[in-house]
Amino acid sequence: MESLVFSTEIGLIAGVFFVIAYGLLNFEVITADSPIYQGLNFLGALGFVYTAISPFNPGLFVVEAVWAVVALFGLIKIFSGKGITKEDKLENPEANSATI
Repeated sequence: MESLVFSTEIGLIAGVFFVIAYGLLNFEVITADSPIYQGLNFLGALGFVYTAISPFNPGLFVVEAVWAVVALFGLIKIFSGKGITKEDKLENPEANSATI
């Protein structure tokens, strides 16, 4: 079975997105509730979903599809204002522990 168009390139870019997001998070440049972090995770997951289609790799497809949904949920929370803010964490430390 033949790979999809630009499958290799998309897979490499997706991997770069994940590594950049993870690196920025670990070096404390961004936080997990950052739209940049969630956006890079979402785009990276979509890229890997695409590469898992042909030849079909069910393990990668399912994991990355779920990853994309979780990242999309994070983006929706951020942009809808329903996430826990820093002020919420300072005023109510118990709320922070409930989200872990």
